Amino acid sequence: MAFNGSLIFCFSLNFQSKELKYFEHPTTFNGLIFGFHYESTIFSFIPNFMKNYLILISILFLFSCGSSTEKKADFSQMTFSLDTVMVDSKDEILYLNGNLMQSSLSQDLKYLYNFNQQEFSLEKISLDRLELERKIKVEKEGPNGIGGNFSKFYLLGSERFLVQGYSGFFILDSALKILEKLVYADFEEGSFPPSEYMMDLILLVSDPRIFYGFSVDWETKKHAFNKVDIEKITNTRFDLPEFDKLKKYQIELVLDGNPAGGVGPSLSISNSDNKVVLSNDTANEFYVLASNEPLLKYVKLESSLTPNRKKEYSINQVESIEALSELYKKSLEDINFSKPVWDNENRIFYRFSYFKRFLEKENEGDQPLDLPESNDEVYLTILDENLQIIGESKVPELKRAPTTHFVKDGKIWIFENIDDEMAFVRLSIDSK
Repeated sequence: MAFNGSLIFCFSLNFQSKELKYFEHPTTFNGLIFGFHYESTIFSFIPNFMKNYLILISILFLFSCGSSTEKKADFSQMTFSLDTVMVDSKDEILYLNGNLMQSSLSQDLKYLYNFNQQEFSLEKISLDRLELERKIKVEKEGPNGIGGNFSKFYLLGSERFLVQGYSGFFILDSALKILEKLVYADFEEGSFPPSEYMMDLILLVSDPRIFYGFSVDWETKKHAFNKVDIEKITNTRFDLPEFDKLKKYQIELVLDGNPAGGVGPSLSISNSDNKVVLSNDTANEFYVLASNEPLLKYVKLESSLTPNRKKEYSINQVESIEALSELYKKSLEDINFSKPVWDNENRIFYRFSYFKRFLEKENEGDQPLDLPESNDEVYLTILDENLQIIGESKVPELKRAPTTHFVKDGKIWIFENIDDEMAFVRLSIDSK
């Protein structure tokens, strides 16, 4: 791009004007040279050899100042706005019971794939057109059957899918035909101990052969981080010593002297384009693995607005479901942390934290572990690429803690079930 007019005039009179696009783009270098020659009569009294130096110095000065005046988002003060969009189900019944916990986004963020547990099908939702595009039948039995019991459904690249079962993985094509089956027992000895169960998985676009996830040992309650190479059939395990402290927040239910379940902290995994982030809902902390680094990094944050860790329980064992329910509700009324979600457009993470504020009235027929309605206190933390805080604020516009959410077009899309229809509340952030 070149300018028709006086660059010297624009430079001297309105140096920081955002209207001057040539200050922002290196492609305007030739335009700047042209501009200086266009005005070269101003320098006619200077010897030729000095003109060249003056032009060069002026250009360097212009570029250095131009780069320093690029405006970066300042998240020290934020305002928020909401809008709600509905998804056209095309007269089909969409599966909303699990709050889209069994859903996966395409890499271009154009589609959301939601697994329908009742129909055993995959719902392909267009997020641009906000409509159901089609349902894809998933086979339980036969040569392409994946069985009736599996834990997670993931999208891999361009309409390939990974199904995580209790004994291994299935990789399916776009028609949900089995391409490959990997069984935990086929991995090298010690990769997956019998007492461990693999939880959430995720992958980085840069290397679709590698899956990252965490596992839990049902006997010791310890977690491990796993880096699974599906081509080499290997698993690299990482200990999580800082997360071992989470055992203090587990509550065990014992009925008639026998273990009968319980509640405790949950872990989540998320990613940017080159990092995998392991978080928990109890403390303001992460484990981070960059794609080009061999070791996990522990990151501990300090919020200026909320506590950074839940209070510890006075007891860790109860003998009735009612007692378990009361402790669980008290835990939710303390600080809770959602997993960070990545905004590729702005190169930042968003992380919600919240306090549940339950209303006194409970619905008739509620079971002990059913949660009453709440009016929650929600906060949003902005993190840079290295998971460091660059801004945080209360979000008074949100009255309920976000469920499944992701970032698209610079907005946070939060799933909402509105009269049994799929909807998204979109949170826009205005930084000063």
